[in-house]
Amino acid sequence: MIADETEDAFAFGRFELRPTERVLLADGAPQDLGARAFDLLSALLRAKGELVTKDALMREVWAGIVVEENNLHAQIGAIRRVLGAERGAIITVAGRGYRFGLPISGKARVARGGTAKAQARLSLAVLPFRATPGDEDADSMAEGVTENLTTDLSRALGGGAVASRAGAQAYRGRAVSGRQIGRDLGVRYVLEGSLAANAHRVRVNVQLIDAAADMHVWADRFDQDRGSDGLMVQDIIVGRLARQVVLRMVLAEARRAGAAGAPDAVGLALQGHGTAIMSRMSPEGVPVAREMFRRALALDPDNIEAAAGLGALEAYALVNGYTPAAERAVRLAEADILSRRVLASEPEHLGALRARAVVLRAQGWFHDAMMTAKAILALCPRDPPACREVGLNYLYLGDPVEALHWFGEAEASGPSDPARWSWMQGLGRALLHLRRDAEAVAALRVVVESNADWSFGHGLLAAALALNGQWDGAEARFAEFVRRVPDAQARMPVRLIAVDPSRVAAAYFQHDARIGDAFADLEGRYFMP
Repeated sequence: MIADETEDAFAFGRFELRPTERVLLADGAPQDLGARAFDLLSALLRAKGELVTKDALMREVWAGIVVEENNLHAQIGAIRRVLGAERGAIITVAGRGYRFGLPISGKARVARGGTAKAQARLSLAVLPFRATPGDEDADSMAEGVTENLTTDLSRALGGGAVASRAGAQAYRGRAVSGRQIGRDLGVRYVLEGSLAANAHRVRVNVQLIDAAADMHVWADRFDQDRGSDGLMVQDIIVGRLARQVVLRMVLAEARRAGAAGAPDAVGLALQGHGTAIMSRMSPEGVPVAREMFRRALALDPDNIEAAAGLGALEAYALVNGYTPAAERAVRLAEADILSRRVLASEPEHLGALRARAVVLRAQGWFHDAMMTAKAILALCPRDPPACREVGLNYLYLGDPVEALHWFGEAEASGPSDPARWSWMQGLGRALLHLRRDAEAVAALRVVVESNADWSFGHGLLAAALALNGQWDGAEARFAEFVRRVPDAQARMPVRLIAVDPSRVAAAYFQHDARIGDAFADLEGRYFMP
């Protein structure tokens, strides 16, 4: 039953709902929430964590009007989109209704007056990057990096996850601890950085801080050629940082959820993502992550992070060759359904868009897959996995030159990324198609060194070494490939194409024939009596 009492305001995380004014604020800024969604959120907050049945919600919000239950689902989805990282606050009680799952302060003014705000699990403040004193160009670049990074991380983490730029700007030049910033802005993480430049290079230092512990979670330093295009330099820096910050926050929250014991649906979804990242989608990691996502969905069937995560996991497992042939159709269909379901309620969900792009590639719809990947790049420019997807689709369309460009874009933004091997293998294949064998050897060595569990990396490196005339190294690497893949049919180069070969361009097979010839020569040498 929905409680009758009213409150002046409800505060949770970085949000404040004011029933009298009919406004929802995030960091003091009004949010765009429709009337029905506002009434639903108000009802759930008044219930103070108790279950509110679907019938009770529909009677209150659509009083006197007969509507379908999917209207309720649509409005719950609208609330979750606005809450961003706090979307897990709305907990689905399967078959019954919903409840609010975060701590609520009845008087929001008290929270603003000094009591620490509740912190969303993936919440962040991006502090203004410091620049070399006296260098106006570097100062302008630092401003641009801060602004664009705030925007891209807001999209990647959800609208309510990143503190407003105005809120973070208040700490410019102030010696304030991460703990204090976390309390003030209601965030778990703080990102700070500096940018130094000379005529030729830009050096970036960055630290991700756990606000509660006031300790570093991750730090990095890297140099970037300055060049003449300042905006291009900003884009490369932001692309590299945005991806890494999200990965490091997810991994930190996955560890936190695991240490807490008996995690909820949100915690299980985070653990699933963390396992997938750390295992590099290995044959051993995939089933562990799959189980975590499925447990999360069992607890909360509407958890979109678990749905998007499971969809992406099944799609990647299939194209990486980890899905048994008998299960491919079922797994691909599930990934298709899950990615569509998430995008129906949240059209710009990056995880679901990534899953969708891989599903379309696996189905052989290469142009559609590229359009989906480019939709990700419109939201997060230079996103390495999206660049990789564009490159792989060009490769299958028989255009290794264009593919090479996109793999290079992925590498520019992701040289320390756990998924680096996935675009470097594409880069190596494109180079082999272009008969640039020595460069292909260098690229494919990176694949084997960064992800030895991907068996075909050993085979591709063996082929590249053979085509480059390095037969001793080729035979030793091919022996490792045979050890990992003893079935001769499974070692055929066509197995690299995790799609219906009939959809792949004839030009691809023409370019790829020399790799097949190298495999055949190596098979003959290895099994020669």
